[in-house]
Amino acid sequence: MSNQQLGDFLAHSVELESEARERYLELAQAMIAHHNTDVAGFFNRMAEESRLHLEEVAEIAQDIELPGLKAWEFGWPEEESPEAVSYEAVHYRMSLRQAMLLALENERAAEKFYRSFADASSDGETRHLAAQFSAEEASHAAQLEKMLGKLPPDREHHLEEDDQPHMPE
Repeated sequence: MSNQQLGDFLAHSVELESEARERYLELAQAMIAHHNTDVAGFFNRMAEESRLHLEEVAEIAQDIELPGLKAWEFGWPEEESPEAVSYEAVHYRMSLRQAMLLALENERAAEKFYRSFADASSDGETRHLAAQFSAEEASHAAQLEKMLGKLPPDREHHLEEDDQPHMPE
């Protein structure tokens, strides 16, 4: 039973970090295309953080057989993994502050997910590892909060379009 719980937890962790990395890389490319370099750089840094976490999880899981879960078999609290940034929340003119707030929201969601895994598990090793991952996500959230505190406030109308709409006459 315990090996199954640990394998399930690690399979979720691998997927969570993989999806986060892929999404951040995708969003960074989109921001580069729109010349939003500050946000692109931030999303690239977040992708690198996810890559490092993925390596950490892969190292822990190297001697454990992980279940081959299909996309619909993951027990996410929402439709996507907790650290995958929602496409709907992104705007090509978003500020660095807005990007950091999105990342903060995702770090907190991952922290909560890992904590709930720790609380629900009957296996000591799984509980310990999930609690450790939860604490790690909480630490990342605290770092983001600190960074946010150093940023200037956003301009009032930074998302408004500069160009007139192209309307047929």
